[in-house]
Amino acid sequence: MIATPVSREMLLHVVKVLPAAPQILAHLGRLLLDMNSGLSDVTDLLRRDAGLTARIIRVANSPVYNSAEPSTSLIDALARVGFREVYRLTGFAAVAQIADQRLPLYGLSGAQFRENALLTALVMESLAPAAGVDPRLAYTAGLLRSTGKIALDRMLRDDARVGSLGEVADLAEGETRAAGLDNCAAAAIILHEWRFHEDMIAAIRDHYAPKAGSIRLAYLLNLAAGEAERYGHGLHGEAGYWEITPARLAAAGVGREELRQATKRAGVSFEALRAVVA
Repeated sequence: MIATPVSREMLLHVVKVLPAAPQILAHLGRLLLDMNSGLSDVTDLLRRDAGLTARIIRVANSPVYNSAEPSTSLIDALARVGFREVYRLTGFAAVAQIADQRLPLYGLSGAQFRENALLTALVMESLAPAAGVDPRLAYTAGLLRSTGKIALDRMLRDDARVGSLGEVADLAEGETRAAGLDNCAAAAIILHEWRFHEDMIAAIRDHYAPKAGSIRLAYLLNLAAGEAERYGHGLHGEAGYWEITPARLAAAGVGREELRQATKRAGVSFEALRAVVA
């Protein structure tokens, strides 16, 4: 029985109070595709959110970017990491900002959520060349795949009829009983409103159980999220979605060894970055 049916309007009302970082990330992606954009356009955009700006400077000053003299301004930070790295850096900062609190409905700490998002994104980014997909699109899908969990947590955490989703074996089934949709469908609604790329939205919507008609990015996201689970950074109730099968590998356009090597590379980056996005 559905305890609290959730509408599109309810979801969008809840996310209005979330940090603006994901929407800025979407705008940044479009801006970087414009050949006429320069560093000043990027800094003007990022300065719209003081919290995001502070996190970007912090990440840019970390050992990950081999910082010698610390940057004190956004312009210095972006100049140091380079124009090509701006999107990736902003993504790190964005996920840290939107997931800085515990998700009690799911029994997750902010750190667990952030680490899963970061590791999944890094595996996606590492797999993308072998799969023949845009690394930036793949990275963003991994980073934001659980956006719907944040919205559903905010809406349902105090509803006594729902209880906890932190111990269910099948998360999508538990969410659907509680809210009439799962977090993947919720994320698709939110990310469409935020004007992210439609392929990324479709991949997140379908990645729990990609099937005939699902795009390659959905299969890739299924594999990457599974690698995060096997690496020790999975999320409650999702383990049953990540079986590696020959059909899924073929649909994703990668082999088992490519998946293993991509996870190995992502793991090295993850260990360097996880403390930075804490």
